[in-house]
Amino acid sequence: MITRSLFKKPATLMYPVVPREYKEITRGHIAVDMDGCILCGICSKKCPTDAISVDKNARTWSIQRMRCIQCSCCVDVCPKKCLLNVSTYTIPNVVKIADTFEKPDDEAKAAQTGSLKCDDTCIFCGICAKKCPLEAIAVDRTEKKWSVDDEKCSRCGLCIENCPKNSLSIG
Repeated sequence: MITRSLFKKPATLMYPVVPREYKEITRGHIAVDMDGCILCGICSKKCPTDAISVDKNARTWSIQRMRCIQCSCCVDVCPKKCLLNVSTYTIPNVVKIADTFEKPDDEAKAAQTGSLKCDDTCIFCGICAKKCPLEAIAVDRTEKKWSVDDEKCSRCGLCIENCPKNSLSIG
């Protein structure tokens, strides 16, 4: 028995020396591309553990790593697809880690310019209002009126993508 174990490969990995190879399906941790992020806050609203917080005024996106359960809800709902699961894990630590990312001033202002507009081809179907994750659009089909709350609207573009008549635009 002892001689047999002498000639076998080691049963454990040489982890600190040889880094572990993760499979593609490993969820790992959430990463953000701040160049594509418009700070709409949809990811923070859909996060079941409230691990993500977005501050439009400070132009920051932050995640509490110990709260995140890597469920991918934020990745799935991001309208700009700037969130993704990276197949590596964060380094274990005794302190709770909160990573904060800041968006530069000029990019944040450029993303927030213009308001949502609707042209004459609108049929007041209400799909834009149903697809708006922040409930910023209101459509009254009987009165043939359409309105948008500019304070709530994040200009994510989901309403524009889902409009069957291509009536909506930002400008």
